[in-house]
Amino acid sequence: MTMFLPSANVHVHNHLELLWFLLHGTPPNDMSSPSTVHRSLAQNESSAMIPSPQKVESGSMLSRIPFRWFRWFSGFALRKSAASSSTVSGSPSVSIAGNPNETAIKNKPPPLFALIIGINQYASAVIPALKGAVGDAMSIKAYFEKELGIPSSHIRTLCNEEATRAAIIQQLRDLSTDDRIQLGDPIVIFYAGHGTTSPSPPGWEAGGPEIQMVVPYDCLETVNDNLVYPIPDRTFGALLEKMAKNKGDNLTVIFDCCHSGSGTRDTSLDVTGGARQSDRSVRGFKLKVEIPPTLDGEKWGSGHDERGSSIPAGFCHSRLRSHVMLAACSSKETAKEEAMKGRFTTALLEVLSAVGADRLTYTDLIQRIPILPEQNPQCEGLNQDRILFNSKVPSQNRQLFRVQMEDNRFVLQAGSAHGVTPGAVFSVYKDRDSAITDPGAEHSIGSLTASDPDAFSTRMIVTSGTPIFTIGEEAFALQTRAGEEEDLRIHVPFDEKLLCVFQAVAREMKNRTVSQQRIVLVDEATASLSVAFEDGVIVFNIRDPLATTHGFTQIPFRVKPTEDDVYSVVRAAAHYYWHLHRTSKERTLKDEVTVEAFKLVEISDEYDDDIEGNLLPDGPNRIVDGVADLVADDETAYGLKITNNMDKDLYLSAFFFDNSDFSITPYYQPATSAGRADPSVPAKQALTIGYGDGGVPAFKYYLREGQDLDIGFIKIFLSTEQVDLSHIRQLSPFNPG
Repeated sequence: MTMFLPSANVHVHNHLELLWFLLHGTPPNDMSSPSTVHRSLAQNESSAMIPSPQKVESGSMLSRIPFRWFRWFSGFALRKSAASSSTVSGSPSVSIAGNPNETAIKNKPPPLFALIIGINQYASAVIPALKGAVGDAMSIKAYFEKELGIPSSHIRTLCNEEATRAAIIQQLRDLSTDDRIQLGDPIVIFYAGHGTTSPSPPGWEAGGPEIQMVVPYDCLETVNDNLVYPIPDRTFGALLEKMAKNKGDNLTVIFDCCHSGSGTRDTSLDVTGGARQSDRSVRGFKLKVEIPPTLDGEKWGSGHDERGSSIPAGFCHSRLRSHVMLAACSSKETAKEEAMKGRFTTALLEVLSAVGADRLTYTDLIQRIPILPEQNPQCEGLNQDRILFNSKVPSQNRQLFRVQMEDNRFVLQAGSAHGVTPGAVFSVYKDRDSAITDPGAEHSIGSLTASDPDAFSTRMIVTSGTPIFTIGEEAFALQTRAGEEEDLRIHVPFDEKLLCVFQAVAREMKNRTVSQQRIVLVDEATASLSVAFEDGVIVFNIRDPLATTHGFTQIPFRVKPTEDDVYSVVRAAAHYYWHLHRTSKERTLKDEVTVEAFKLVEISDEYDDDIEGNLLPDGPNRIVDGVADLVADDETAYGLKITNNMDKDLYLSAFFFDNSDFSITPYYQPATSAGRADPSVPAKQALTIGYGDGGVPAFKYYLREGQDLDIGFIKIFLSTEQVDLSHIRQLSPFNPG
């Protein structure tokens, strides 16, 4: 078969000749055989992803995992049917308020609004005074005004006697209705003062014996004949969720306090028996006052939205879509102050002033804060990979990893758990700032190639053809080329109507700095995706057995036959299939972790129709033989329960892979810390997602208009160490509108 290219008056006879022409602008000198052209292409460093026509690599699995280990839990498919039909259709397309506000960073920072709370003195004599909380609040205010240029009219402050329970709640409500705040504008809430815990009231799904609370100025006083209680986590969370619905999810919450019972060892505080009058340096205590089950019921939400929602519970388990949380310490530590300053706030401001908020993601920020004595600051939230105080998510390949010398060899502090594969290439920089400010390869100090990835580290070698170099105590690496196992195998018939597809493949080959997965042309039998031309548009046929087994064979969206439209889809598909299929040879968790999916029902009828009650499981586990049968009616809510049967703590990330549009939506992300992060699923305990203390809205599912079959997968990543997998998330390349 011959393809004629009229713009160049050239005939090409096969895939390889066509790609050669698109890459070089001229036909190859010797078109006598495809193998000759292939050898010539293979010598081109930017086109090493073209396999020999006779050779299709199987893609080796990850290397042996040592003492520390990482495991991808076998994801399960979700199969749904419309409520009005008994016919089982495909798996769900998740309907969650995702990231509608992800936009490019503006030249001028968007207007920021803030509520800043600091409490040193409390009305109750049994609550010990602090010395640095108000000072921390004023330091945060000064940073916003002087370094970020935020108008003082955008900042609300509540200090000491101003920070009553009623005032704090009212100010949170006012932020939700402030007409000056537009959708997507950044909102920051800062609290410095005492935190506390109390036994969980009956009927509260707290995931443990205690709830967490912040302590207002008038706590334990009597106002209008009513005892003033602390503000529970779920009340605070419900107000934040309302704020996110009205103003967008660009919310940042900063707590310089602790919610750990261990704080009583430092303060010796018992509000039923008084406190010692010694100098206090810990911002927290255990409250021995019973919290009524009906406290703040009128504030718990505003009813289910069309995409599913639930009440967040637990400041230390608040992996919410509504906000990102920065906390002074882990759940079992205490937040300390010294020299009339909070340790955490002081360190936080030092990093912000030194680096700049516009150059940091939340994850970057928390990892730059130095390890504080007996205090590991935490970052939680599904959007912790965003730029600070901005709804922009940086490039998926912006992740920096430490490089250190061990036994005179370069070792990357990331491994197969992070997605590193043999052959992946990294540019190395002397420090974080160099990588962020000048990420181009010309500013790096050298280049390293992954040799032998373990679970959490990788032995590296100097990239062939590049200079030998040395590093100091540590350096930082940014991936610039994908490894050997990350190819997308795509089938494209040799048809001139699909010229735009070949142009997209050639464009990817020309991009010498690409660190994403590569695109490889293969026969249809070995492809994950096949492209066709129908009725004037490009269609994408699924060849992946994970989807075709359930009867799903074609993407419901079409694109115009242009290079740009096709390129964005195949690039997204490469990222999608790599992370969907990558796995470990180890099967250590098969019998150690249990995953269940449940229909959820609202059990509380104590509130008005527009108020959400507690969501709890109803009925048996929906997962049978790896498939969950669900009802797609936009009403029925679902949640997950992951039980850790091991004696080891586990960190968990969960994503929904939507096979209809190649989007990957995070269901759950673990906390991030420069030190020890709180585990997602402690030993012999369980994590709930969509209800209880997991802090993530319940899931609802629907069938897209015109679809009678759909497929999606929930994939769960588990490890014994915290691993940042936020780069897996991706938006759909299709634009249904």
